[in-house]
Amino acid sequence: MMPQGSPTIVLVSSSKDPAGENLAREMVENQGFASTRIAFRGRPVYQKDSLLLATIDEEIIRPPNLDDYFNPQAYIFLSKHRAKSGVPSLTAHTTGNFGAAELGGNPREIGRVNPDLLKNYLISLAKQGEAVSGYQVTAEATHHGPTSLNRPVLFVEIGSEEKNWNDRDAAKAVASALLQSLREARSWDKVAVGFGGTHYPEKFNKLLLEDEFAFAAIVPKYSLQEVDSAIFGQILQKSTKLPRYALLDWKGLGPEKDKIVGLVGQYGLEAVRV
Repeated sequence: MMPQGSPTIVLVSSSKDPAGENLAREMVENQGFASTRIAFRGRPVYQKDSLLLATIDEEIIRPPNLDDYFNPQAYIFLSKHRAKSGVPSLTAHTTGNFGAAELGGNPREIGRVNPDLLKNYLISLAKQGEAVSGYQVTAEATHHGPTSLNRPVLFVEIGSEEKNWNDRDAAKAVASALLQSLREARSWDKVAVGFGGTHYPEKFNKLLLEDEFAFAAIVPKYSLQEVDSAIFGQILQKSTKLPRYALLDWKGLGPEKDKIVGLVGQYGLEAVRV
């Protein structure tokens, strides 16, 4: 299936996702991806250096088993972001369901993650400056599928409404930032799990952009009730780098505070209040 050996990254877009299609078009038309003359499930595969770009016809959060076709170091999904607020946003997040699987993946399953990917991308995106003016640059809490792929997964998204999904300038900024983050990838040693706060974790986002911490998962306040020893263990095991820190949004832990603090101690992570 794969040209010139195994790729380091497979970028995945969906024909059902306008933002993903827009990003894929940008990659081919302006970012140097060229046809491999190989098809994936009837659609052309493109390549730039060791990166592949493939398109699926399924929903982006419910892809086919890509591991049957590819063997990369990671998958990066190009996707729309939808929010009722309508705030223009450029977001990124890892995948996993702490409880039920309402949006793809399996219940109570955490997707694999490379903490460097999220941090390096957001830093690169923030450095786009004027190119991302008018958009909020933020990480999201870990959520939705896919959760069962054998390689780390990162979602890179444009939101929050149709006009943003079709914004070619936003697509250019995201594509440029993503490729730069992969080309100039930095390895981070201080790997953490974030607990508490909102879906758009302001405190953790600041640490991602301005500090040395990278995140294996971000568990928002609304999901803390689902966290037990099994979920905690998955978070640690599914990361390419073992987390050594638990960053606790102390005011955002709510009634689950004692339970989370107990689990952090049980697994020997260093607790840091933020």
